[in-house]
Amino acid sequence: MNMIRLIAWREYMENVKTKGFWAGIMIFPVIFTAMYFLQTTLSNSTPTRYYIFIDQSGQYGEAVETAIERDHQRRILGEFVSYLMDNRRDTNLNLSAAGGTNAAEQLIDSADADEVAALEAWLESGGLDFALTMASPALKEDRPPFEQPSRQFIAAELPAGIDSSASPEEVAQALRPYLSGERKLLVDAQPSDLFALILIPANVNADISRPGVMPQPAGRHTGIQYWAKNLTDSRLPDAIISSINSEIRNREYIGLGVDNQIVRNVQRTRMPISQLDPTAAIGEEEVSVADTFQQLAPIGFVYLMFVSLMQSVQYLLSNTIEEKSNRIIEVLLASVTAGELMMGKLLGIGLSGLTTIAVWLFSFFLFITLYQSSQTELISQILEVILSSELIPWFVFYYFAGYALYSGVFLAIGSLCNTLKEAQAMMMPMIMIQVIPLAMMVFVVRDPDNTIVRVMSWFPLFTPYLMMNRAAADPPLVDVIGTTIVLLLSIVFVLWLSGKVFRMGVLRTGQPPRLIELLRMMRHGN
Repeated sequence: MNMIRLIAWREYMENVKTKGFWAGIMIFPVIFTAMYFLQTTLSNSTPTRYYIFIDQSGQYGEAVETAIERDHQRRILGEFVSYLMDNRRDTNLNLSAAGGTNAAEQLIDSADADEVAALEAWLESGGLDFALTMASPALKEDRPPFEQPSRQFIAAELPAGIDSSASPEEVAQALRPYLSGERKLLVDAQPSDLFALILIPANVNADISRPGVMPQPAGRHTGIQYWAKNLTDSRLPDAIISSINSEIRNREYIGLGVDNQIVRNVQRTRMPISQLDPTAAIGEEEVSVADTFQQLAPIGFVYLMFVSLMQSVQYLLSNTIEEKSNRIIEVLLASVTAGELMMGKLLGIGLSGLTTIAVWLFSFFLFITLYQSSQTELISQILEVILSSELIPWFVFYYFAGYALYSGVFLAIGSLCNTLKEAQAMMMPMIMIQVIPLAMMVFVVRDPDNTIVRVMSWFPLFTPYLMMNRAAADPPLVDVIGTTIVLLLSIVFVLWLSGKVFRMGVLRTGQPPRLIELLRMMRHGN
């Protein structure tokens, strides 16, 4: 046992002393931080996009302007809610202006519960100016001023020489060079790209779809024409068509003699839904955002397990192959047995994997501590719920079980190969096996007790991933106990077989053995 401890310590120190080990560890938190700031920057740096709006029908200009203005106000509301969360005072303080605190909290809760209803209330109450007045008592005195997001969609003038009253085909044909980027618009004497053309033909009402009426035949441009080269950004057409459809319905109500205001009030009538957890304590059944993330947390744990295991077995492979090619392993075997060397390597590299996870968690903790914002506050709350849940013991067990199972296999592969190229060819099937439960993660979270999922959970190579993925759903006790017994027996069996292969493979030279020869080695140990 003392020799195993010495070998494990040697393997551990051989890894943690290298620059590559720490570079490999730190690249994960660096990429995570870079992605967070990059996503935040990109979401706030969408360029101003110019569009041309031509309404030959003369009926929907106001609806389109309303749609674009509502989209802008929605962005202001979202930014202002984040501003409130970042700059509000401690709500536990006894503020004299309690009304302002209540208004701020109510706005945050409303936007979180129903953004559409919150936007309606925001517009009816007066928008940003009213919200700033009401919420100012709840904000810190040293807060920075609120900066409104810039408008993303701005109407541009029709280029000279293009007749807006021409046929839709002629207008679209004249604007094609601008839409494709071949020509530029002049906006405030500056050349600018034309993002989209919104063209409403004079006879557009003939294309309105009504129940019981056959739709227009395909092959012609029906309804509103939206021309844009960018096919992925659908915010502008979605907002416009929603507003125009609302306008059409309002006119239909008026035509039928229905009070439009009554209809609007009815449409804004909503029934709230309370999501309740039957397994929670009495009085704490209300499901929060953090509780929802707790159900999805196993996906993160599975990814963390996979990345860490792959890193650990890679170290195991490279160390074994390097020592074998340099004949160092022969010197080691002169002092210890093959079994002691194997177990020492497994323990030492396993400690390296734990060090990796510890550094990742510490880096994540530093990130949410040093960079405090509304987003990291939510992440911190979610992390607190996850760490206080029962998922941590599950992760610890399945991480060690998965490492013991897969490391034994990969160590045996490393002992049979003389180069990393040979090892990569032999380890590819094992990697593909692990990809299968990873590809099922989202489905498993949604339906953790599906018959196929339950059956696959009993396959030892899938067990660590699938059972970790099912952990938040309280899987049946027979699955927990049964798969654990099968997994532990499989670990013992795999380590025993790997020990036989390792004992013969570490001193082997030349090409890796063929399958028949490998089976003979596992059966007879020679």
